[in-house]
Amino acid sequence: MTTNNEETARGTGARLLHTLLFAFVFSVLCWVLVGTVIAQLATRLLAATPSAGIARFSAGLARYTAQVVAYLCFVTETLPFPFSDWPEVPTRVGPEDLSNF
Repeated sequence: MTTNNEETARGTGARLLHTLLFAFVFSVLCWVLVGTVIAQLATRLLAATPSAGIARFSAGLARYTAQVVAYLCFVTETLPFPFSDWPEVPTRVGPEDLSNF
């Protein structure tokens, strides 16, 4: 028979491991963000218009980053991707799609 303290310790241990994992994921996300910004700037300079595909990827990246930060800051207990689905992004992305941030 497990006691409440043992269950809490197991939950805390799992939370600690997930927090360490997502702290690492967040550091990788920062570098992916840098690469995405550089790619979008290059596209803008060369084609005079931003890439819709990169903008859509960036919107998904922004939503995912928000989920990771919310988990790390104990705003939610819902584990981000890959423990849940990748955030959905509309086919076309505009400023109104990012107004929730």
